[in-house]
Amino acid sequence: MSIEPIKIETNIKPIDDTSAKLQTTKANQPAETQAVKPTDTLSISEDVKNISPIMANINSDVYNKPEVLREVAMKLMQELYSEDSGTKV
Repeated sequence: MSIEPIKIETNIKPIDDTSAKLQTTKANQPAETQAVKPTDTLSISEDVKNISPIMANINSDVYNKPEVLREVAMKLMQELYSEDSGTKV
């Protein structure tokens, strides 16, 4: 099975004069090259810019100590209970 290329006939005439004018004006104009301007921007909040001390603590296993985990767990429990019933642990 072979695939034949599509044959384009050059003697097909446009439907009306306006499309013929458009085709001839487009053919006579040189191709314009436009510089692509980037429109996307990246904005970083100040909180994210100050994350390097936190990352240093993560890498040095500061947050893996039992007393730190216990303190975080207590804070989470207090926040969760205060949202649910209005009481604190």
